[in-house]
Amino acid sequence: MRERLKKCGLGMYTVHKSVEENMYETFCGLAQMGYRGIEFYGEPEADLDLLKNSLSDSGLALTGWHVEWRNLQKDRFARTADYLQKAGCPVAVIPCLGGKWQVGHGPQRECRDIWLSYAREINRICARLRAEGIRTGYHNHEHEFALSYDGKKVFDLLFENLDEDVIMEFDSGNCIEGGDDPLRVLAKYRTREKILHLKPYSKTRGFDVTLGEAGDANDWKAILDPENAEYLWFLVESENEGLPEMENARLCMQGLKKFI
Repeated sequence: MRERLKKCGLGMYTVHKSVEENMYETFCGLAQMGYRGIEFYGEPEADLDLLKNSLSDSGLALTGWHVEWRNLQKDRFARTADYLQKAGCPVAVIPCLGGKWQVGHGPQRECRDIWLSYAREINRICARLRAEGIRTGYHNHEHEFALSYDGKKVFDLLFENLDEDVIMEFDSGNCIEGGDDPLRVLAKYRTREKILHLKPYSKTRGFDVTLGEAGDANDWKAILDPENAEYLWFLVESENEGLPEMENARLCMQGLKKFI
């Protein structure tokens, strides 16, 4: 149990307003709650001295960075890679493609082939980042499970065609919202390296629920069972807007400790 707790971190979106207000105090507060890592969210433009001091003094590890698709294209790639290297970031995670955010394409271009083209492009990006000493990950939303072509979910279209070196950042709550079962995904991709986004989700309250409380639809005991999957990191990412950010983060860590 103690070793697994060392891999428990937070997806920064959970506390992004607090980080914008005071990164240093927020990071120190998260460490006091028991978090051991932080996955950064936002443009690769944060003050590097502030970031490094906040990480060093809090003891948090930088687990990765959600890097928008546009910042990994040819015109911005070199600048992005240079920044991530200076920040000491080990993994660039592509946070989204398609969906209601229309990242990369809008509804008028939605089709099977565009997802296959994304898989090819992610593989190219992965090779380029690998040469810079940075790994690549992909984070799912609900639409990759809700959308299917010829009986195959978009999530599977992607990961059946992504190189094994691409880390699966598996968001459990988004999976459930999209109508799928996290345990199916974990069984199918048992051997792929994974980062788990522990996202509380209720079928009646949506994301306004804390981790492990009554109504959270995630079967955390099974998802966190080492027999079902091992993870590089356990990253809480909660979108609960019913609580102040830091209180939400505290309660989620409290809930996580019941299962880890």
